[in-house]
Amino acid sequence: MSGPELLAGRRVLVTGATGFVGARLAERLVVECGAVVRVLSRTIGRCAPLSRLPVEIAIGDLLDPASLDAAAAGCDLVLHCARGTDGSERERRAVDVDGTRNLLVASLRAGVSRFLHTSTVVVYDLPGSGELDERARRGGPSDPYADAKRDAETLVLGYAARLPVTVVQPTVVYGPRAGVYGRDVLEELRTTRIPLVNGGSGICNALYVDDLVTAMFLAATSERAPGETFLVSGPEHPTWGEFFGGFERMLGMTRTVPMSERDALAHWKRSKRRSWLLPEALRAVRGDPDLRAELLATREGRLVRRVAERVLPAGYFAPERWIDRRSEIAGPAPAEPPLAAFKPQVVRFLASTARVRIDKARELLGYEPEFRLEDGLGLTEEWARWEGLLAP
Repeated sequence: MSGPELLAGRRVLVTGATGFVGARLAERLVVECGAVVRVLSRTIGRCAPLSRLPVEIAIGDLLDPASLDAAAAGCDLVLHCARGTDGSERERRAVDVDGTRNLLVASLRAGVSRFLHTSTVVVYDLPGSGELDERARRGGPSDPYADAKRDAETLVLGYAARLPVTVVQPTVVYGPRAGVYGRDVLEELRTTRIPLVNGGSGICNALYVDDLVTAMFLAATSERAPGETFLVSGPEHPTWGEFFGGFERMLGMTRTVPMSERDALAHWKRSKRRSWLLPEALRAVRGDPDLRAELLATREGRLVRRVAERVLPAGYFAPERWIDRRSEIAGPAPAEPPLAAFKPQVVRFLASTARVRIDKARELLGYEPEFRLEDGLGLTEEWARWEGLLAP
């Protein structure tokens, strides 16, 4: 029997079901597997995307142990997809680490038969090239999100002697309703120019959301999964140039800018420098005659003008010094979108040509991804157009 068939009729608690991956997981559990699904949510309002599904809603919080006891009661499996997305860095970490600990304790009390934890590939020290599998070194440059996910994984695997636990580590997950690798990419391309690190030659390791959900079904039911971690990626190794290029085609515009890794890092450093007030104010005044007239009409502006006329040469106030004659002839030049600046850890991630291997998931779970990038982006475009994120 396959993973979906083994889930038929089983009571499953899903955390993070109001998010991207969790919502698709809950949907397929109901529609495809015939499971009895309970979702954990902090408020009923967050569950609107699930309103068409026959799911039970448990109001609770990962930081409220009593609410987790109630949510896990009677459940056979717990599929943990939630992560900290709101509040400060400390608050997000509390959800990722303390919340996971609380859910493990509640699952142990409830006597669940399997606890599946959704982690991420960034728990590893991603090499600049070569291949990556589950034997790779953990760690890498300090990053709050990656640090929290590593600590949460350690917690989960520490329960392996008392509770059947499994960890899945997805790569770059995209698809309909995606945030970071969906809606956010479209918005960034629409409003900014995006650095294409090393010309986009880095390997993306893209993973369509339905391939991830299929891997989760297998990991939640396989007798060979408890105590194990599984990297999950797609059937291909597309580049970031191909990935971002697909979103550019959806929008009908080119907004990526090829840059070397070194130049991308230098751009990040420049973006963090604070500008001085006076030079920025002078640039604004020179470029906007209406603003200049308005400022000089104030009491302070008239005073500054009188003082300046006494100490500066008369030619300083000549119109040609303040007006760009080329703009009068050609009209105002179209404003170029700003160039986005990526943090060093993101630049490093985009520059890596390391290919993620999924041999372990194939061998132990029977996982075989189906969605090539072209197919996954096609389905993503259909959703984005329906959602109104693209021009008709």
